[in-house]
Amino acid sequence: MHNDDLADELRKERDRFVAFSFAFADIVLEMDLDGTILFVDGATNGLLGREAESLNSQCFFSLMDTEEGNQLRSQLENLKQAYRLDKQEIHLKNQYQDSIPFLLSGFRLSQLHPHIYLTLSLQKGDVPHDQLFRRDMDTGLLNTGSFVESANQRIHEAEAQGEHLAMTLLDFPELKGFLDTLPKDKAEELLLAIANYLREHSVAGDTAGMISDEAFSFVHKETLESAQVIEDLIKLTKQIDPAGKGIEIRSQRVKADAQKLSPQDSANVLLYTLNQFAETAGENFDIHGLAESYDQLLNATVEKIKHFKQTLDDEQFNLAFQPIVDLKSGLIHHYEVLVRMKDPEIFKNPFDFINFGEKSGVISDFDLLMTQKTLEVIKKLAAEGNTPLVAVNISGKSIESTLFKDSLLRIVEENSSYRKQIIFELTESSKITNLKSANEFIQNLRDQGNLFCLDDFGTGESSFEYLRNLQVDFIKIDGSYVRESLQTHRGRHMLKAMAALCKDLNVTTIGEMVEDEASAALLWEVGVKFGQGYLFGKPEVDEQTILNCKKPTPYYQGMMRAKKVNDPQKKWWSNS
Repeated sequence: MHNDDLADELRKERDRFVAFSFAFADIVLEMDLDGTILFVDGATNGLLGREAESLNSQCFFSLMDTEEGNQLRSQLENLKQAYRLDKQEIHLKNQYQDSIPFLLSGFRLSQLHPHIYLTLSLQKGDVPHDQLFRRDMDTGLLNTGSFVESANQRIHEAEAQGEHLAMTLLDFPELKGFLDTLPKDKAEELLLAIANYLREHSVAGDTAGMISDEAFSFVHKETLESAQVIEDLIKLTKQIDPAGKGIEIRSQRVKADAQKLSPQDSANVLLYTLNQFAETAGENFDIHGLAESYDQLLNATVEKIKHFKQTLDDEQFNLAFQPIVDLKSGLIHHYEVLVRMKDPEIFKNPFDFINFGEKSGVISDFDLLMTQKTLEVIKKLAAEGNTPLVAVNISGKSIESTLFKDSLLRIVEENSSYRKQIIFELTESSKITNLKSANEFIQNLRDQGNLFCLDDFGTGESSFEYLRNLQVDFIKIDGSYVRESLQTHRGRHMLKAMAALCKDLNVTTIGEMVEDEASAALLWEVGVKFGQGYLFGKPEVDEQTILNCKKPTPYYQGMMRAKKVNDPQKKWWSNS
């Protein structure tokens, strides 16, 4: 083909790209690998206040904040043949330097020329966070949740076409320590090399995920040999290793099929399996044991999901209520509603039940049902002239689901007369990645009368990030801090600092796992207002127990009364 014919063909390809892209996007553009815009068309004037022609030859990354631009640049630099970037959330600046939210998709067809094609769609309102693909910042690989979505989609598409795929789990038990021995640029080079290899060999070029710091997974054609994957990846590590030895890599291929499940259930099975893989990968991980038991694990997971849903459908659990007490007066302020299993055959205790729900992606169904059942109790007691205040837990996993948020809003709106009797406790067992969206949802509920509490504060790495970004009414300080504060001066100062910070932020504190008078006294002394634990009462399944709201607990007399009958020289009674 002559050069003129090739150029004409490329123009036709671009015209097709533009025509099809406009069916789904507001702006389309083409740029080179340095980010220089070569072609742009669409609603640039209306959305950005810039004529399309004025954007030609500009650097695309200059249209966004430096940090976001650098992150996107890093991802696009790693585009390989047939690689596609799906549903990336970005923000472009208009002529007034306002930040305009867009959804970006892109692809590169290197067999034509080394250019990148992008489509930009204006985000109209709050785009569901659970419909966005999230990536690891250093590698550009999908995170676990986004990998599950992408992998599940590809698996179902392949099955519909009669094609067979496989999924490979990769464990790098020495990777973290090995990276620490390398210069920063070499460590980054190795991570990107691994990421590029996995993307290049994955289905559609983007079905590869980073499951943990040392665990990866990708979906690929069934013909790809596992031995070749290991050989290639070890070779990459040897090229970076100054000693030329490389590091150990272990793999396990699993059959990628949908088990004749619904798309949602098969995604839940995949998510749970990957979470189990991430937790057990490393020093004590027997990947060969997984090879022998994967089918059993998969089948067991399917059965557990069915049992989880059946437990909800048949309401095979009881509500239990535990008091939260004012440390000064000894009066019960409100109750937290907990779950107790009726049938412990599969889920031996509430922790196993809730933990499985979060890992398998079905926890939001439980959170909604607990809210409904709690409201039923409140309505029943309100009809008798009582107005108890009750706290209901919701998972961080749930609050990132648009479907859950819409459903919860509908439930509380349908029970608007009783909503002010509900406190929502947001647990940190599952990390929230979109704190802005979460806070908007929380404020929506607070504006309508609901109170919010951050549970287990201090246990996770995100606790202070949550406190900085989420406006709430209470935080519940984890019981480990209470125990440590009784044992060490350092623990005591940490607890006092937490209480002081929350007071400055106008957030009320609750101390957990208060089991004796000494713990209660110490909490009160350092400035914590409420306490929860066996000292004040164990969880009771009798719903009538919450009628004790605003009454003294029979097990604790409160600091104000206690100081009248105890030695006033004891330091913990000294604060009035």
